[in-house]
Amino acid sequence: MSERRPLWTVVGLLALASLVLWLSSQMTWTWSQHTDDLRGLVTTKATGDQAETALVPLAVLVLALVAAVVATGGWLRRITGVVVLLSGFGVLWLAANGIGDVLGQHPAGYPAGTVLAAHGLAALAGLAVLAGGTLLVAAGHRMPRLGAKYQSPQAKKPVTDPDRELWQALDSGQDPTARQ
Repeated sequence: MSERRPLWTVVGLLALASLVLWLSSQMTWTWSQHTDDLRGLVTTKATGDQAETALVPLAVLVLALVAAVVATGGWLRRITGVVVLLSGFGVLWLAANGIGDVLGQHPAGYPAGTVLAAHGLAALAGLAVLAGGTLLVAAGHRMPRLGAKYQSPQAKKPVTDPDRELWQALDSGQDPTARQ
């Protein structure tokens, strides 16, 4: 398995979770009807970003964490993993908040499927964020870091591929043909 695969898995999970969380925030999260003396029966709908105002900021945070994951390394990436885990728990909490109201008795016309789908998408995004955070905490220190190719010569591992040695010699400004 490639060293980069877990990194790109985490990046993909977080980017997808951010998109799904934003989509969920645009769907109907709450719906109610009440009788008003002047207007009669009044239906009130609220999208996710109206009902749970933290949804969009969490989607932006998860997207920003993609950059943090790619730019950090070692123990700092593990700390980023903890932040990702906490964000995932926050998303799951928001998804579960108010789901009991959805499962109760409702008048005709209640969009139960849409409301359940909105909460379900948020829960799915939360699970993806949790999975990414778990990967980061468990294996984040072994994942490659942005710019790792440009580490100091002492930090580089010995190269065993002769073709690659030639290219690295060129990169460092040496003449690979002058070697003995």
